[in-house]
Amino acid sequence: LYLPYNIPLPNTPEFQPAFIHQVRTLVCLSATAPGLTVILVGDVPLKAQIGTILASEFGSRVQVEKTCLDENGILVTGWEFWREHHSVLPSPQLMVIATLPLPSLENPLVAGRVAHYKRSHQDWFRLYLLPTAVNELQRAIAPARESKAVVALLDSRVVNRSYGAQILSALSPLARINYLEPNLFNASEDNS
Repeated sequence: LYLPYNIPLPNTPEFQPAFIHQVRTLVCLSATAPGLTVILVGDVPLKAQIGTILASEFGSRVQVEKTCLDENGILVTGWEFWREHHSVLPSPQLMVIATLPLPSLENPLVAGRVAHYKRSHQDWFRLYLLPTAVNELQRAIAPARESKAVVALLDSRVVNRSYGAQILSALSPLARINYLEPNLFNASEDNS
């Protein structure tokens, strides 16, 4: 699990350029390793932007939410598409996750559940949002575990917030790194 310390928080203007830089670096480092690269982005405008940027550099290898991919394809996808289609896709050799899949309070169902917890004077974040995100994260990375892929979690809240330890515990077992090496993807090939 690649979990860098120096990524800005997702709700800041500095996050987007830092995220794009990290994705480009990871994709370039993994370019010689065979297999699918999956980039999970919950934010729709950012998903489109990263798809466009990567397509300008890597051409038709890059697809946004499509299941017809080259052997060394790069899939830019949201959580829902990945959840529905990962079983028909090859296991990734690299999975990049932009942010934790915390349910949006803009969704009326989510807002209703949160309101219920608030009325009951319960910790709606720790009792509802966080377990939902952890469950989604565990399901999302399961195919990457099978292939012993590199998973990059670029949400610095995992490092900077008290609930980060709970997320890392739920993703265990893992080998955590906070730096990138040129041979990172060669090592994962040797272990398969």
